[in-house]
Amino acid sequence: MDIEEKMIMDLNEIINNTIEGVLILQEGFIKNINHSLLEILGYEKKDELVDKLATSILIPTSTEKFIKYNEKIFQEISLITRNGKIIPVIIKMKDIIYNNKEYKIIYILDLTELKEKEKMVIFQSKLTAMGEMISMIAHQWRQPLSTITTILTRLKLKSSTNKIDKGFLDSNLSDINKYVQYMSSTIDDFRNFYQIDSKKELISLNQIVMIVHNMIEKSFSFQNIKIEINQINLKQRFLPKNELIQVILNILNNSKDAFLERDIKNSIIKIYFEDTKDNQKIFIEDNAGGIDEEIISKIFNPYFSTKTKRNGTGLGLYICKNILEKDNLGDIFVENTQNGVKFSINIF
Repeated sequence: MDIEEKMIMDLNEIINNTIEGVLILQEGFIKNINHSLLEILGYEKKDELVDKLATSILIPTSTEKFIKYNEKIFQEISLITRNGKIIPVIIKMKDIIYNNKEYKIIYILDLTELKEKEKMVIFQSKLTAMGEMISMIAHQWRQPLSTITTILTRLKLKSSTNKIDKGFLDSNLSDINKYVQYMSSTIDDFRNFYQIDSKKELISLNQIVMIVHNMIEKSFSFQNIKIEINQINLKQRFLPKNELIQVILNILNNSKDAFLERDIKNSIIKIYFEDTKDNQKIFIEDNAGGIDEEIISKIFNPYFSTKTKRNGTGLGLYICKNILEKDNLGDIFVENTQNGVKFSINIF
C-alpha cells in the first residue's frame, strides 16, 4: 500500500467516525461522503452518490439564512433524502488542498430534532398562557353578551305587549348579528394563535399589532391599563403572523404583570413604529418602573424571570428572542427609560 492510499484510508476513517455528516466536493461533484450523512439521507452505499452533483442532495435557500447554534453562526440549508424528504440542516464549509487539487469539505448537522423541540417549547409557552387567554376571551365577550341579553330582553318585552314592528325587529336582529360576528372573529384570533405551525402571510406589522390589540384590549382596560398606538403606513410583507403575535403578546403581558405587581397608577403602554430602507421596527414602551440594571441583560435567558415564582416561568422573553432569531427574522432589544422599559423589535 503506497502513502497516498494510506492517507485516503486514514481520511475515510476520520470522516466516518464523526457525529456530523461530512461531504467532500470537487468542482461541485461529490467525491466522498461519510456514514453519518449516508444514514441521514437514507442511502446504503456511498457509491450511489459519489461523482454526482452536490445539488442532487443539497438544496440552498433562495436567500442566505444563518442560525446561531452553540454561540457560533452557521448557514442553514436543506437536504433531500433518497425518498424525497426535506431535512433542515446547518453547514460549515472549508476549502482544502489535497494532492494539489482543490476540494470543499462540508460539515453538516441535522436540525430535525432541534426544530421539533423548538416547536414544542413555543407551543408549551402558548399552553402556559392559555389560562390568561381564556380570561381575555371572557373580557372580550362580556360586553357583547351583556348587550345581546339587553336586546333580547327588549324584544321579549315588545313581543309581550304586541307592539313589535318589522323595522324594530330587523334593527335589533342586525345588532345581535353584529355582536355575534365580533365574538366569532375574536375566537378565530385566539384559535389561529394556538396553531402549532405558523405559515407566512402577506401582512403589515400594523395589522399584527391591531390583532393583538383586539385580543387584549378589553382585558387590559378592565385592569385600567391604557394602550396607545401611534400608527404609520407600513408596507405589507410575508411574515409569520402567529409567531409575531406571540412575541408582542408576551411583551405586553410582561408590562401588565409589572403594572399589577407594583400597583402602578395611570398605567400606559405606548406602541409606535419606524420604517427604514432595510428594516421595520416596533417599539413597545411602558411606565411600569423598569428593570434592575444588574439583571436587564439576563431577561432573554431561558427560565430567568423577574416575576414572582407563582407568576413567572421565565420562558416568555426567551421565546420572543428565539422566534426572531431562529430564521433570521429579526432581533429584539430592551432598555430602561425614565419611567419604565422599552422593547425594540427589529424586523429584517
